[in-house]
Amino acid sequence: MKLGFQKLFRAAVWWVAVAVALPASAPAQPLTGVYRGEIYNVPHLVNAYSAWLGHDVPMGQGHQPKDSWANIENPSWQLNAWGTWVKAKAGRRLNYSVSMFPSGQGSLSQCATGAYDFRFRNLANNLANAGLQRSIIRPGWEFSGSWMPWYSGNGQQANFAACFRRIVTAMRTAQPNAGFEFDWNPNYDISASDLAATYPGDAYVDYIGFDLYDQGWNGRYPIPSGCTGTCQQNRWQQNWDIQFAPALAKFRNFAAPRGKRLSVPEWGVNDAATMGGGDNTYFVQQMLSFIFDPANNVGYHSYFDYQAPDGLHQLSNVDNAGGHTFQTQFPNAAALFRNFYANLPTAGTLSTSRATVTPSTVTRGQGFQVSGSVTSPTAQTLIVKYEIRTAASPFTLVAEQFFSQAFTAGQTRTFTPALVIPTSRPAGTYRVDTLVYTSNWSQTLLYRNDTTFTAN
Repeated sequence: MKLGFQKLFRAAVWWVAVAVALPASAPAQPLTGVYRGEIYNVPHLVNAYSAWLGHDVPMGQGHQPKDSWANIENPSWQLNAWGTWVKAKAGRRLNYSVSMFPSGQGSLSQCATGAYDFRFRNLANNLANAGLQRSIIRPGWEFSGSWMPWYSGNGQQANFAACFRRIVTAMRTAQPNAGFEFDWNPNYDISASDLAATYPGDAYVDYIGFDLYDQGWNGRYPIPSGCTGTCQQNRWQQNWDIQFAPALAKFRNFAAPRGKRLSVPEWGVNDAATMGGGDNTYFVQQMLSFIFDPANNVGYHSYFDYQAPDGLHQLSNVDNAGGHTFQTQFPNAAALFRNFYANLPTAGTLSTSRATVTPSTVTRGQGFQVSGSVTSPTAQTLIVKYEIRTAASPFTLVAEQFFSQAFTAGQTRTFTPALVIPTSRPAGTYRVDTLVYTSNWSQTLLYRNDTTFTAN
């Protein structure tokens, strides 16, 4: 949760196809969510936000209080309201920040022993009873921040990882068919060593998340009143390049070899009074470009559309009653955000089979067959490409073949390219990837790592 802490972060746009491991059913677009505040009737404000955006937002966000076990195990005032909203329309989900224990009433070491397991079994049951089975859960969100009760520093890294495992196991045990997904969510500035030390293991993590707000330090922000035009643009870009690009690379490189999707559970522009970049269109464009590039494997994002005590971020015109009377102080960023959604591809979600290789063990210098299929939900022309890459870093491209094909709505086309691994390449493990582009190559609709195989 953003309230009560410093917010720093941004990311770089990476256009190179990186070695990610998307699931076979990965959508062409990440799930869009929004945070609209911690009030009892918050769900209906998501509908008002969708109306402003001109795009249906299927995921709302809520945060648990940190004051009592009752508000961790069964905050019925939250769960019932969100359950009503989720059940009102197919495809809706809750992104839920879950407290590991109340402030001053627990510890990571106790959690790590399983002392709180029964409380999280209760939470899982209460979520399911409220109709929130497919929720994305963020246990101990922003755990690398010293402002959190479950702070993972000061030698608590192993206890945090163990506590996370206990919570996930308890909730899955109580509701094995609920379809809960779990987001492991440190802050952007966590060290590489702490990333490894606090990571609970692939079996317990569905998303690797981080929050980022447009703040700058070392004199870059706030931008002086006389710095406009090129001067302002240079400040925005410099802050992005210095402060945020390395952090995005760190998280992406950590998630990719583990086959985990990234998430951006909270992000937003920020006002100058709290060291923000103000009406920063550069930040919004870079963020959306990164989030919606399939090569970065972002599973979902949630904009923090809220005027918080420690920073102002709201882009929409949605007021606290669900009307449309609010006037944002970030009009240019808001217009860019809306226009981006207005121009998203309307292709829908592509359905593709996982590409396979025949024979399963190939001989270098000899041809082998790749097999895969693509189903288009609409009538359109797509470019379907199959790549052979080395299975280990630096994931070198070895061979490729692409097809430009017209699809009718709902049509499935099968592709069987014949490829060869040159004898100049070493024996070892390789991988076939599936890529789908728009007809002019301008947008990547799908980038997925499929099947590994051996070449002798």
